[in-house]
Amino acid sequence: MNQPDHSERGHAEFSPSSLKYVAGCAGYKGRDGSSAAAEMGTRIHEALEIEDPSNLQSEEEVSIYQEIMNDQAEYLMNFDSLELTETHSEIMLDVALNGTSTYGTCDFLNVYEGTKGVLIDYKTGISKIDTPDKNWQSKAYTLGCFQKFPKLKTIEFVFFIPQRNEILSHTFKRSDVKQLTEELSEVIIKGEKVRPKWDTGTPDLSELTPTVDCRFCRYEDVCPALGGLVVEVAKKINPRLPDVDIDSTEDPEVVEQLWAIAKIVTNWAEGFKKRAVALAEDGVELPTLRLKKLGVRKKVTDPSTFISIADKYGVDTETILSNVSLPVSKIAKAVGDTAEKGGKQKLSAEFLSECQDAGIIEESPSRHTLS
Repeated sequence: MNQPDHSERGHAEFSPSSLKYVAGCAGYKGRDGSSAAAEMGTRIHEALEIEDPSNLQSEEEVSIYQEIMNDQAEYLMNFDSLELTETHSEIMLDVALNGTSTYGTCDFLNVYEGTKGVLIDYKTGISKIDTPDKNWQSKAYTLGCFQKFPKLKTIEFVFFIPQRNEILSHTFKRSDVKQLTEELSEVIIKGEKVRPKWDTGTPDLSELTPTVDCRFCRYEDVCPALGGLVVEVAKKINPRLPDVDIDSTEDPEVVEQLWAIAKIVTNWAEGFKKRAVALAEDGVELPTLRLKKLGVRKKVTDPSTFISIADKYGVDTETILSNVSLPVSKIAKAVGDTAEKGGKQKLSAEFLSECQDAGIIEESPSRHTLS
């Protein structure tokens, strides 16, 4: 059996999987590139399509694959009394809307007695998923399925989410088609109007809405709505701050006010981030954020002993020095400290001058700050 390659599929500009973000903010556009979690999900979906886990790369991937297979088999037993008339794996669904359209691929469909569909989508990650009746992706797939199979009277949409030990389902009726069409059309048409404005400048502030998903948007760093949100946060921390027009960033007075606001919000943000990490460490589950362990920084506190131990293992002092970035200013100060009172600064300067004459000091571009 040939191994499918889902990475080669095309994606609609406003694909069903992205509509949650576009519904939150019409100017949203996801970042380019992939991630380890996304690549794992692709491998598991490819394995589920052909019911063959041989290409999976870890016990975790095999476990997720097997749990979805078991959950699906058990779930579909509820329909054993009905005649199975069609089965589709990785079904492409075109979604016709009012003045626009989209398309996408849903993972699995069974049709029973020609009139009842069970539409299934697999979620291999750990993020919280909205229930199908409130989920933009499931709404789009359901509408596309009603359009593709005009005899269907109901569609039971199911999410399998093994890493959260959840199965979410909702039954849509054909009478829902009109409402689904209107809801999806409104989101995509608004996105089609607002998103292209990034290509020539910036959308109007009234067209952008900050959400928790801004961190996934490629325009996060330049979005004026986030700037407005920062000002609002700062004014809650310090109500005495003046009103600021964040679009007037060439005005020296406004720049100074925004500088003060940035410092206030940065301090608040650092404190809040520490609090959030502490909550996660205590076992609090956040909707989409997960605790990650960072590498521990190591610092030598006794250089003499460190060099001695390294020498014991066959690494000489010259090799160590060639791999160390020496703190020049600290060493210059140590040189100055050997001088008599009143001559420390002069001796430190002479030391630095000789090092520079020898061509062994590299200076970075000047750095500046404001205070």
